[in-house]
Amino acid sequence: MKKGCFLTTVATGTILIGIIFYIGDKHGDKIVDFFKGRVVELTLDSADKYFEKLSQTEFKDSLQTLWSVAYNKAQLMEFEDGLNYMSGILLKIDSFAKDSLISAEELSAIKTLIENENKQKNRN
Repeated sequence: MKKGCFLTTVATGTILIGIIFYIGDKHGDKIVDFFKGRVVELTLDSADKYFEKLSQTEFKDSLQTLWSVAYNKAQLMEFEDGLNYMSGILLKIDSFAKDSLISAEELSAIKTLIENENKQKNRN
């Protein structure tokens, strides 16, 4: 490698790193908020897909109500805690929705999971 190419590469790399730090310093909060919103949207879209898989029963409406309660509580939490909380509930719903039916026992288990998460969050 020629000395001129090496110096050009080092200078260009330094300028690019400086630009990245400048943008991160001036607009970092906006960038983070944008990606947080996208993560929440993707989580809600995947929840809607699980609900579409379910057969129409009286428990499907109750499950959607429980999901909206959990979503509202997750929004009051820190971003990472809320996301972990919602994904845990969504994984449980996914495991129950494999047969496309939600029984009373499964609904009760999900309700218990939501209540236990709230109790654990209140202890901390």
